[in-house]
Amino acid sequence: MKKVLILLVAAALLASPAFGAVRNSKHDLSSSSTGASIKSDNVDEVCVFCHTPHAGITGKLAPLWNRTAASTTLNATDLYNSVTLEAGSKPSAVSTEVNNSDAPLCLSCHDGASLAGGLANPPASNGNNQPTFTGTDTVTGDADIMDGTAALTNDHPIGMDYSVVDGTDNGGASFQDESGTAPNLKVGSLPLYGTNGVMWCSTCHDVHNEGAGQPFLNISNAGSALCTTCHVK
Repeated sequence: MKKVLILLVAAALLASPAFGAVRNSKHDLSSSSTGASIKSDNVDEVCVFCHTPHAGITGKLAPLWNRTAASTTLNATDLYNSVTLEAGSKPSAVSTEVNNSDAPLCLSCHDGASLAGGLANPPASNGNNQPTFTGTDTVTGDADIMDGTAALTNDHPIGMDYSVVDGTDNGGASFQDESGTAPNLKVGSLPLYGTNGVMWCSTCHDVHNEGAGQPFLNISNAGSALCTTCHVK
């Protein structure tokens, strides 16, 4: 029992920095949030809009997932394309990887649709009722990743195996080399995912930390530092 208590305390300590970084950020949709322009008018919990301690949705790439919004399935025509892309970055080559990445989780909010309701396990603090929102409850503007009907066609490509892109580059992009071993592959300080090192949304973004840089960047982009972590310029 003593070991269990020690583990629980350790887990709480590890979780507290993430909670502290989310609190009063734009990802804090609680009614008392001071950082979000979109927030609930009847739920004053922070984590519940994405996570739940019980009855979470399984099979998702996030722990104890709580959002019931249908996963957005992206087709090759929904992804960024350019004549300058290497073959391993072309939409037809990466669409499966994109759908198996964290992108569908991000799009459960950032698809320009309503945030009202949509929780698998609404909080007991609200009588197990779904959250409601005052005024707008739709993510718009730059945060609307789907951007109307443009989907991800005008956003930085994801889903590519970074080492393949680096190794086959012949278009003058000049990529930095990745380092580490799976599952801790990275380029610079930016994380890559899976056994091969695939670029996801969370390679550049940390949804739990607004502090490094806007919008929720893993590192500051001052002097284009985020860009030059991957691209030699």
